[in-house]
Amino acid sequence: MNRAAAAIFLAILCSGCPKRIDFGANGQITRADELFRLTSAAQDRVATLQGDGKVRVESPQGSGTVSAWLSVSRPGLLRVEMFDFFNRPIAVLVTDGQRFGLFQAQENKYYQGPATPQNLSRFLPIALPSGELVSVMLGKVPFIPAERMTLHLDTKEGLYVLTLQRGAVSQVLHIHPKYLQVVRSEVRGAPAYGLEYDHFKEQGELVFPHEVKLTASTADTSLGLRYTDITLNQSPDLTLFELSAPEDVPVIDVDEGGQALPPVTLPPASPGS
Repeated sequence: MNRAAAAIFLAILCSGCPKRIDFGANGQITRADELFRLTSAAQDRVATLQGDGKVRVESPQGSGTVSAWLSVSRPGLLRVEMFDFFNRPIAVLVTDGQRFGLFQAQENKYYQGPATPQNLSRFLPIALPSGELVSVMLGKVPFIPAERMTLHLDTKEGLYVLTLQRGAVSQVLHIHPKYLQVVRSEVRGAPAYGLEYDHFKEQGELVFPHEVKLTASTADTSLGLRYTDITLNQSPDLTLFELSAPEDVPVIDVDEGGQALPPVTLPPASPGS
């Protein structure tokens, strides 16, 4: 057999071999409850994030990518500033977990009200509670409350597959064998969104995914975040989450469903006041 033929034969032979899997310091985990415990702990290591990124939206209404500056802190603090290609402000969203403020530059209006999923969807195309959105942005996957769980190893992908089951609803979690963090999450049997995490990077003792994709298949919509220059677990500047409208911008109060409330009319001043 000549050298070229031997190389081709070896490549074909190796393509059918399972990849060597790096299980890290813990070694291979064989118990579902242990993997669930370790993955839950790994998700809780990042509490704050600040820095630059890109936001990608794909929906029936349109698709596009914009630059963003973000400050995120558990349990529900969030500030996202979006900019166009020329670095001009598009919108700024701030929430303290209870209330939100949204400045829309094109409309030159400032919306404020309860931080409900309907109100936050004015800014992002997927309706989530603020605390859940913060968790997702910090690499934490919400788990269904499982009655039972099963585990197997996907040797082809080199990932753990942990399945949580509650009645007719299941959540399939593909988990990185070394970092013990979720790579993909899919809920079956109930309306839910899918999550994907990628580009895990080590930052000191932390490992964090620098790409997040959230998909709402029922709405044919996805939201992607790609972090480009961020810091983790630094004390946040709490003034960033103060809810205040820019000067000389009309303020619109909205209710929990996102409907504009009638303006408050002050009573006329009494004589002599």
